[in-house]
Amino acid sequence: MGIELKSDSDRLSYALAMNFAISIKQLPVKVDLPFLGNAVADLLNGGELLLSNAEYGDQMRKLQQMLQEVEEKKNAASEEILAAEKKFFEENAKVQGMVTTKSGLQYQVLVEGSGEKPGLRDTVKVHYEGKLPNGKVFDSSIARGEPIEFPVDQVIPGWTEALQLMKVGAKYRLFIPSKLGYGAHGAGNAIPPHSSLIFEVELLGVRKN
Repeated sequence: MGIELKSDSDRLSYALAMNFAISIKQLPVKVDLPFLGNAVADLLNGGELLLSNAEYGDQMRKLQQMLQEVEEKKNAASEEILAAEKKFFEENAKVQGMVTTKSGLQYQVLVEGSGEKPGLRDTVKVHYEGKLPNGKVFDSSIARGEPIEFPVDQVIPGWTEALQLMKVGAKYRLFIPSKLGYGAHGAGNAIPPHSSLIFEVELLGVRKN
């Protein structure tokens, strides 16, 4: 039977434990829960600790070294991905009909529009499909059969810039570098860190604000 949170003190205690557990979960080490619980209880209750100050310091230095190695590997991987992305966009810029903006956004005009252009504060109605450079589709209003509406200034920078170049009725293919997309963090499981994004976007309407 689980515990019940009956008081503010109970809830605060549980919240502190959650905060601690979230921090522990992010570490690249396997944590033995009985030892973890015993150490917390011993420390808070003034019990005898199983590690001396010197041993404690030694373990913390080992952990710090481990974290540094993980970070170095992550940085090396990021540099490799960004170098590949740079090469991709350099080659992509040579494709006939490709336009490269000052920010690094690239696009092809598939269909010219004839309506009005949206402004930064306007709301647009679009159909789109988004995929990674490997061809994997991660999102598609077309597949869902329902267009989507959103404010121009509340999406990723690559979209915000591209939408203001389009007229209603236009259809563009966008090539968005990671810095104008979801950057180093990616987006959930669908979009890895430092991912370039490819979209086909059809601007169906604009609601002026």
